[in-house]
Amino acid sequence: MDKNAFLIGLSVRRSIALGGVAFAEQPESQQVFSAIWELESQVNNGGFDQYFRNSDSDVIAHAPVALRAIRASACAGIVEKAIQVIAPLPPTQEGRYRILNVQGETGQEQLAALDAKFFVCPDNLTDLLFEHVCRHPAVFGAVPNS
Repeated sequence: MDKNAFLIGLSVRRSIALGGVAFAEQPESQQVFSAIWELESQVNNGGFDQYFRNSDSDVIAHAPVALRAIRASACAGIVEKAIQVIAPLPPTQEGRYRILNVQGETGQEQLAALDAKFFVCPDNLTDLLFEHVCRHPAVFGAVPNS
């Protein structure tokens, strides 16, 4: 079974997708999925700068918790360091934009270094997230056998 393709299909289901159900209303196991999916989608597309600009603060704040829930501790540490660059985490997108726009070259260099660490992180997020989904069939449905 192609785990990544399965997770992609799961991510676009209206009942699972971050935009389908408000984050605060999702069960914890779905919040784990949503926070990690959002993190990977945004950081892999445009780095932590894009992630902080496009993601909701509650999802960002939950990302390290979610990563630890699937045993991705190394990645959780990287995300925590990225959040520290804009700490304290503003509750609004406007606040995050303001910090990102005024932090200057030093802040951008810090985020770029953390982007590089995230890209080579030793945690296999696809496998770990797939295992998480398999442990919660009541939320995600049964995973077909390969």
